[in-house]
Amino acid sequence: MSQVRRLSARAQCYEIIKDKILRQEYDFGAELNIATLSAELSVSNTPVREALSQLEADGLIVTTANTKAQVVQLTPEMFQHTVSAIDILIRGAYELCVIEKRIPALLEQMEESFRRQEILLTREDLFDFTKELVNFDQIMFDVLGNPQLSFLFERISSVLFLMYRTNIQKRADWESIRSVEEHRKIISAIASGDDEAVKKLIREHLHQSYFE
Repeated sequence: MSQVRRLSARAQCYEIIKDKILRQEYDFGAELNIATLSAELSVSNTPVREALSQLEADGLIVTTANTKAQVVQLTPEMFQHTVSAIDILIRGAYELCVIEKRIPALLEQMEESFRRQEILLTREDLFDFTKELVNFDQIMFDVLGNPQLSFLFERISSVLFLMYRTNIQKRADWESIRSVEEHRKIISAIASGDDEAVKKLIREHLHQSYFE
């Protein structure tokens, strides 16, 4: 049983529940009962309620009219909306990387992420592999050092993680290999300075990362 031992009970509750959702220990659509979670985590209802509120802001849970909290359901409409938002953010971040001359740092970090993806692919470590796929997207924001842009990406990255993981589970090895190969193509296009190709590859990569 997970226990909260540090000072910030809310933060610990948030991290524990979030991890369980991302690892799919809770099914999509599963109800999250505050009293049950409080007992499991050995805390009062308040930090659990606050943690669920933060998870709702992240898009990982939804609260129904009767105030029941449920793990999000990944519907085709939600996939499409998330992909469109991520697409705009990442392509915009890339344009800023070009303008602010952050391409060398971008390429260095992307190459490192790409190597980690190849290693994790051979280990068949689904959770860490999916985390690295999201990390690859996040690099665009990390190299800019823009806290507002990083905040926007972070708030949607957990749902993106679930989307990537769900696709890999349903499409097995083919989806994992395709993702890594498309990242390689994106890196090559960035290195060659073909900005239009980069944005086209990013868009194609993201819009293939969901299925109905």
